Amino acid sequence: MKNLSSDHAEFVVVPTNQLSEPALEGLIEEFILREGTDYGIREFSLEEKKQHIRKQLHSGWVQVVYDLKSETASLIKKEDLSKETHL
Repeated sequence: MKNLSSDHAEFVVVPTNQLSEPALEGLIEEFILREGTDYGIREFSLEEKKQHIRKQLHSGWVQVVYDLKSETASLIKKEDLSKETHL
């Protein structure tokens, strides 16, 4: 796990292999619903969207973070995590 902190936020990046499959599945579904994940002209099923997010997790473009203040876990785009830690 990697600690990331600033004056405004404290996060721990959690490797996906340290989560149970049901926990990871729940985070992926929450991320899809939160982000809206507009894919353009073609509509994708929830299962297809989950596969896209799993690929993004594998590539590192999306990461699992645990917020130490709120004691919650979520998925966040790597670019958004970088912005959050530099506030």
